[in-house]
Amino acid sequence: MASESTYAAFLSAGGRVAKLLNAGLHESLYDAAGLRSLITFYPWAAGGSDTMNVSKLTRGYAMASASSETSGGFANTQPTSGSFDITVARYGLVMKPSDLFHITGGPIDVAAEVSMLVESLDLTLTDLLCAAFANLAGRVGVSAQPMTVDDLFDGKFYLNLKNNKGAGVAAVLHPTQINNLVESSRGESGAFQFRTDAQGLLGEIGTGFVGQLVGVALYQSDSVATADSAVNRAGAIFAPGCFAYTLADVGMMDPMIPTQNIVVGTNEMFVENVRDGANGLTSLIANAYPGVAEAEDLRGCRITTAA
Repeated sequence: MASESTYAAFLSAGGRVAKLLNAGLHESLYDAAGLRSLITFYPWAAGGSDTMNVSKLTRGYAMASASSETSGGFANTQPTSGSFDITVARYGLVMKPSDLFHITGGPIDVAAEVSMLVESLDLTLTDLLCAAFANLAGRVGVSAQPMTVDDLFDGKFYLNLKNNKGAGVAAVLHPTQINNLVESSRGESGAFQFRTDAQGLLGEIGTGFVGQLVGVALYQSDSVATADSAVNRAGAIFAPGCFAYTLADVGMMDPMIPTQNIVVGTNEMFVENVRDGANGLTSLIANAYPGVAEAEDLRGCRITTAA
């Protein structure tokens, strides 16, 4: 037989293509957890500086007894105050699709790149939050040892000794720390093993919020950094108000950038395009000016356990 109409023959002659691009899209695994909700937001106030100073006031003064029935004898009390700084800096992400990439189409297109640029802001804030854990003075956990339920309780006890209220306490841990915590919870006995939150922790685990345990909201993030020469991971447990952030108002950039160059524009971030016609390229540039700071050290502590 000869001159058959075969796939192989047409493939070599240009009548068939080696692979057909499917309209579906598979996204590779990555940590999409955005932990912005765990950071206290302070609106940006433009005033000639890249650093915003936030006032702190200490409360909780009790009255003293009078020295006698007819005289006070009270010493003057000066309320204790302080402040912390939040400094903003430019963060950006650039993608440069070509004209041919755009006009050939497909499931991975310019819109997909724009969505990744927009997503980058929350991921950046998560990175900045986790980087701030290293500044916390308090520390629980055993170096080079897997995280245990005891370490979580030690963190709760630390916060309690510093007068933190229980509501809203969160722990941000590396996936390795979460895995070790789950493993430790399997071996607990007594009242703990009958807790519904402990049983729920043994279920499905994913990025971001993974469950509630003994009143602590547990989050996992691969942004949790190594510590102690990479022997450990430095997660943290903290109460509301421990960390603060701001975002400079990039909406003020409107008069400086032609409207037609703005792909996405909000007061928090903007994506602009810059045309390189000679090379058939369009740069998509995401810009934001975030700042994250430790607001009050006594509201949190590191959980440092094996990496």
